[in-house]
Amino acid sequence: MNQIFLVTQREYFNEIRKKSFILMTLAVPFLMMAFVSIVVFLGQANQETMNIAVVDESGYFASTFHSTEKERYEYRPVEDLRGMMDTLQASDFLQGILHIPKTDSSFQNLKSDIDFAANKSLGISQISKIQSKLSERLEFLNLKKKGISEEILEKAKVNVKLNVTQQTASGETQKTNETLEAIKSVFSGILMYATFTFIMMYGVRVMRSVLEEKNNRVVEIIISSVKPFNLMMGKILGTTLVAITQFAIWIALILFLMSILPLFLSESISEVSAINPAAAQVESFPEQVNDVIQSIFTLNIPLIISVFFIYFFLGYIFYSSFFAAIGASVENDSETQQFMWVGIMPLLLGVYGSLSIFENPDGPVGFWFSMIPFTSPVTMMARITYGVPYWQLIASIAILILSVIAMVWFASKIYRVGILMYGKKPSIKEWMKWLKY
Repeated sequence: MNQIFLVTQREYFNEIRKKSFILMTLAVPFLMMAFVSIVVFLGQANQETMNIAVVDESGYFASTFHSTEKERYEYRPVEDLRGMMDTLQASDFLQGILHIPKTDSSFQNLKSDIDFAANKSLGISQISKIQSKLSERLEFLNLKKKGISEEILEKAKVNVKLNVTQQTASGETQKTNETLEAIKSVFSGILMYATFTFIMMYGVRVMRSVLEEKNNRVVEIIISSVKPFNLMMGKILGTTLVAITQFAIWIALILFLMSILPLFLSESISEVSAINPAAAQVESFPEQVNDVIQSIFTLNIPLIISVFFIYFFLGYIFYSSFFAAIGASVENDSETQQFMWVGIMPLLLGVYGSLSIFENPDGPVGFWFSMIPFTSPVTMMARITYGVPYWQLIASIAILILSVIAMVWFASKIYRVGILMYGKKPSIKEWMKWLKY
């Protein structure tokens, strides 16, 4: 245990003292916020204003299309249709022509005879938006033909807000809503991909560290005073503590930024409103952000963070033990490829299999993937925000702990022999021999 502690201490302090570690630890939360902002900005920048000419021969769609910031509609007479069609390809001002033909009182031909010509590729949302407006107008015309006026139709519309409560495993009742469910999905995705990414990233780091020491023959000197198992466990635990330290700092920074963000937005928008009174309409934005943040804090944050650390710690030891065995078995990076897929595929299966969890968190896929140790570190992260029965958490953690012990035993046997093995390409068959030594 003393040897493991010394190796762990060396690996940990060797990493956290690096300038790159300090820089990335402090910069990542801000880089993440900048990345999200850039993605949002690019999504907005990719939207262009589209000028659409509407030729309505039927006369029923005069008030259907209204111009917006990104879509400008102009009604044109049917006499202009031919000329616009001939010049559409070369036009810089006009990007689309919507032609609605004449119809009778049944409106049957409008189901399939409405044409839209464009000189640029259209997105699915643009086509769906135009189709939706046409369909809503035709529905209204059909109802009006049956004696239902627009006033009656508007009065008949009712917006229902569903009050949803959920009975938790502990017997408590929790209120939920659409915003909270969306937040749960986003949180689940972030936790799941973060666990997958960092298990792979730090696991590969352990593998390459072992491989580097083997190639430099430094390990031959080290194991003269440290047992191979102690060296392997010290490396794994040291790297694990580095990752946990980073996560703890990131979570603290993110929670701090979330707590001050509404105040910062409120002050910034107040200044903008004082300069430009026309911007007063955005004053409700901080309230919306505050509602989202308040919804986040209604989640069981201490439990989520605790479970995240537990599953990352155990999952990392499970997979990094395997990666350490790979690093000890091979002599160069190219030879690692034949074994890497064995570690990557179960995690990928857990990630993509967990996508169905967002629709049914308590379904059989979520349950069994939470129990299988190869997938439970990522799958449980996808489920934890939705609430997991405590007995399932305990059972999953117990199975993962037993699996970690088995994997460490397996990896130590491979590591002990492979770390001093040169000139022989490893294989599964060789591994089976080394287990018997």
